[in-house]
Amino acid sequence: MTAVHISRNRCNICKIRSYSFCRCLNDNELEEFSKISFQKNYTNKENIFFQNDPSKYLFNITEGNVKIYQLLEDGRIQIIGFLYPGDFFGTYRNNRYNYSAEAIGDLKTCVFDQKILDKYMDQNLTLAKELINKTSYELTLAQDHMTVMGKLNAVEKIANFLINISNQRKRIGWQSNPISLSMTRQDIADYLGLTIETVSREISKLKSSNIIKIISSKQLFINDFEKLTQFSKL
Repeated sequence: MTAVHISRNRCNICKIRSYSFCRCLNDNELEEFSKISFQKNYTNKENIFFQNDPSKYLFNITEGNVKIYQLLEDGRIQIIGFLYPGDFFGTYRNNRYNYSAEAIGDLKTCVFDQKILDKYMDQNLTLAKELINKTSYELTLAQDHMTVMGKLNAVEKIANFLINISNQRKRIGWQSNPISLSMTRQDIADYLGLTIETVSREISKLKSSNIIKIISSKQLFINDFEKLTQFSKL
């Protein structure tokens, strides 16, 4: 893994610090913390790691998005969810990654050696607690996905998906409307258990009902949150 070590000042000016797990550190602690991490950039669709690869590194997104997915026994891909700046990922079991991760668009990450970070957290229980909160988000993604897959019809799945993206943007301090669909239509279809044709058809229906407005292939505006929420059923 080619890396650029983060300078001491980089953590202090990090744009996602306020909603990242390291937000609990004071300036002196942050200076020390910056020494155990390095920056790694990825290009669109570049693999970060694969399911069952040996787990050596843990990652925090500083810019861009990540798709996490599992490869099923029949060869199909099951997308677990999409991650945003401030999200921490790289959970493992028996020293192997639980899933695969792929960059969506240009991606910047803060990377930690698993063993070094574990040792650091042994000396900082507050940071360890923050990290637990972050990693539990991956479990929430999986649980939300099971709900979406099992209980909702096609238009309800699309509505729930769009609301979740808006909420994600709000969570990290971004404008919640319009929203960006950085992932492909095929990724959305795979995540929701739909065909790409169904995704396009249901989005067109929401547009025709004036519930959403299509700005571009990667961006849309939610005209009526109340009606969209009624569709989501959640």
